[in-house]
Amino acid sequence: MKCVPDIVYDTTHDLALDLYLPDTLKADACVIYAHGGGFRKGSRDEVEAAHFAERLTAKGLALASISYRLRTKMDAFPEDDQAAIEAYMVRSEKVGLTLSPSLYGPAFIAAMEDMSRAIEYLWVEGQGLGIASRKVGVLGISAGGIAGLALAYPPMQWTRRVSRPDAVVSICGALVQPWRLEEDGPPCLMIHGPRDRVIGLENVKLAAARAEQVGAPVSLVNTGIRGHTTQVDAALDGQDHSGRAFMDMILYHFADLRASEDA
Repeated sequence: MKCVPDIVYDTTHDLALDLYLPDTLKADACVIYAHGGGFRKGSRDEVEAAHFAERLTAKGLALASISYRLRTKMDAFPEDDQAAIEAYMVRSEKVGLTLSPSLYGPAFIAAMEDMSRAIEYLWVEGQGLGIASRKVGVLGISAGGIAGLALAYPPMQWTRRVSRPDAVVSICGALVQPWRLEEDGPPCLMIHGPRDRVIGLENVKLAAARAEQVGAPVSLVNTGIRGHTTQVDAALDGQDHSGRAFMDMILYHFADLRASEDA
């Protein structure tokens, strides 16, 4: 595995990514890694990014660990968007979310927009960086998972303004607008556990139930392991009750990214 650090993908906000590549000539496709931190903190160079990169590059995939805007306030958006964000926040609470509003407010929208820009950057520059396909997945941790799931099923006002990933894995994240799920959206895998005091499992079950109702390709894997950040270790090294590794589930979920776009 090799790493090309500090690639600026958004000059407007001075956002960069670190690109991990397999030792082969070309990566088959790329997965964006989005760190957690409640949209308030966190960094693209956290050690877990490299751990996931080792697993993905071994299977011929690249991993782009991205920075995104943090602590974004409502006044960063035009008035029409502010009104939409406020309405979405009210609706999210009404459908039963028990999360802190900071996880589905303006900072969440900004992170989703930045992730979209990273996807678009990889579409344009990926070939030159050593990535064979324009297919892009997202692997998001906590807040990063919230942004990734939302980008797969974006808020109505952002539908034509963002670019959707081809597949998403969310680890200890949640879909904060479950009403946006639809039958023909990108496949999403949500990995979560009980007794999570940051993002309770009941929030993730809302999306799983809605997905079953409308036929959306979104599924939930309950690790059975208590806690929030403990889900990252579970995803890297844990197994379900049948002995299947959670990491194998993640790699299988991203397997279609490696398929030829002409197939």
